[in-house]
Amino acid sequence: MKKTSILLASFLFLNAQDIHSLFDAIKNIPESKIDNLKIKETQITKKSITYSLYPQVTLFANAEHYNTYFSIRPLTPTESAKLIQTNSSIPFSQNIIRIGAEFSMPLFIKSIYDNKEKMSHIINAAKYKVKLNLLQREATLVVLLSNYNYLVSLKKALLTQKNSIKKTIEAIKVGVEVGRIPEFKLLRLKDAINQIDINIDQIDTNIAKTKSQIYTLTKQKLTQPVNFEAYNVTIGDYLATKPIKENIKASKLDIKAKKDDFYPKVMLKVNANRGFGWAYNTKDSVALNTATAGIYVSWNIFNKKTSSEVQKSKVQYMQNQLELQKTIKDLDAEVEKINKSLKIINKSLLSAKRSIEIKKELLKSAKVAFKLNTMTVDEYLKYEDDLAKAKATLANLIASKNSLIAQKALIYGNNFKKVFK
Repeated sequence: MKKTSILLASFLFLNAQDIHSLFDAIKNIPESKIDNLKIKETQITKKSITYSLYPQVTLFANAEHYNTYFSIRPLTPTESAKLIQTNSSIPFSQNIIRIGAEFSMPLFIKSIYDNKEKMSHIINAAKYKVKLNLLQREATLVVLLSNYNYLVSLKKALLTQKNSIKKTIEAIKVGVEVGRIPEFKLLRLKDAINQIDINIDQIDTNIAKTKSQIYTLTKQKLTQPVNFEAYNVTIGDYLATKPIKENIKASKLDIKAKKDDFYPKVMLKVNANRGFGWAYNTKDSVALNTATAGIYVSWNIFNKKTSSEVQKSKVQYMQNQLELQKTIKDLDAEVEKINKSLKIINKSLLSAKRSIEIKKELLKSAKVAFKLNTMTVDEYLKYEDDLAKAKATLANLIASKNSLIAQKALIYGNNFKKVFK
């Protein structure tokens, strides 16, 4: 029996939920997986830009009809004269079929290199956004767990208060029965227990709601409170500014890439095909091969649309810079508010702990006075309420502190597993 109990306790310990396992669970929910796919999407876009530097080989086939006889393959004057003299088939036809292959490769297109570098910054921005989204979910989890632990502590305080009143009822029952203590005091105590039960039912409803929110976030069902402590947050750059900074770099390169459209573009092209037709003079079937290779230059020296695209990129660049300034301004104010709030809460926590100890002693004295019939029932119940409220205040302060630290850790992009243990 003893071994079974030890094994059961070990099993429960191993399967107990801790905050780190819940952090890990967040990474497996669909929302987190969608974020990771967005990174893959941007990486594929970068690859497609890189691949545009690679050669392209295209197979083709076409059938064409002309309103006059057309050359299947260009002929030199010497070849034409020789074919006429020998009455051979001259490769001109109104219906021509061609099959072949085309090879092309960019030799110089400046915008490709700038767009490739731009995509590197867009990928970095996407990674920072994914990290920010994950930390936001983890911060939400800390807030929900803190609220859940607070509700459990509140329920525990009410149950303790209920048990305390029950013990008082047992202690005065004899006095009521013999008429030494008025019966209305007993009824008042029983009514206080009923009110506590109503409050506990409301707390149970809120606990169920909070557990449902945690399940939505982690796909984990809580069976007991998750105890954890908060540690110091590492101060550094604001995480929310990092994707914006990458976007600024990307938009700067986008301006450069748009301007690159005014540079010459150099392409290497090779074409080889076999043409089929019916000679116009003999109507015999003719099949000839043709191949070309060349370097082609195109130069966009005037294009108002490209000029407007450059202006649009400049506007986007300025918007990103202003967004960065606004984000820093807002986060500076948020951090200052959090630091001040934490300072106040830390002070209040010490006072709340001392208050609980004092109220415990006061309640002991109140119980004695009430049993001796030197204190009214309402005065006694007030001491019971005061202790329960003091415990609730302490639990609420702890929950508030955890929530503030989670917000601060999110702002600085800290590893939540190092901050909360």
